Amino acid sequence: MRHTTIALMLQSPILRAGLMTLLRNINDVPCSVVEIAESDYIEELARLRPSVLIADPAVSDADWAMLKSSSSMPLKLVAILTTQMPKSRLKWFDDSFSVYDSSDVVADLLKRHIAPDDDDYKSKDLSPREKEVVIGIVKGLSNKEIAAEMNVSVNTVMTHRRNIAAKLHIHTPAGLTIYAIVSNLVKLEDIKSDMSRL
Repeated sequence: MRHTTIALMLQSPILRAGLMTLLRNINDVPCSVVEIAESDYIEELARLRPSVLIADPAVSDADWAMLKSSSSMPLKLVAILTTQMPKSRLKWFDDSFSVYDSSDVVADLLKRHIAPDDDDYKSKDLSPREKEVVIGIVKGLSNKEIAAEMNVSVNTVMTHRRNIAAKLHIHTPAGLTIYAIVSNLVKLEDIKSDMSRL
């Protein structure tokens, strides 16, 4: 995994110091951790060009929509949750973790969002579980229904969906349907029979 820069935009000095220590002690995520001030975050992000920005949406007034749409770099926004947040406050974030999560959870999250080197890059092939999620999407099942069929949580299904979109660069059910047919995950006859039941 390549060395990367992670930016922290956190008002709490205690939270900032703790997260900085945690990130620097994760051995399999080589990174530099930098602090940026919310007052001039646009300029700081342009200058430092981090791969990941970790922020607390509960106290930050940053314009996430503008930041995501104007960023010329592949910046991943990660929310650190210090309190329960409505989904509407998290819609611009790529992922989130809680102050109560373990360092392993944070490490796994960062590994998902840090682009690997070309040498380290693994195949874009979907895992068997991701293929199950694609089939569920093609069948028209909701995240909750897919989770019930796979006997996993809805959050796990949502993580699989993010990973599928990242690997395939397909963001619509129609696109995934075409992918599933071409990849022989489903047969055209199965889709037609599912459609006739509607």
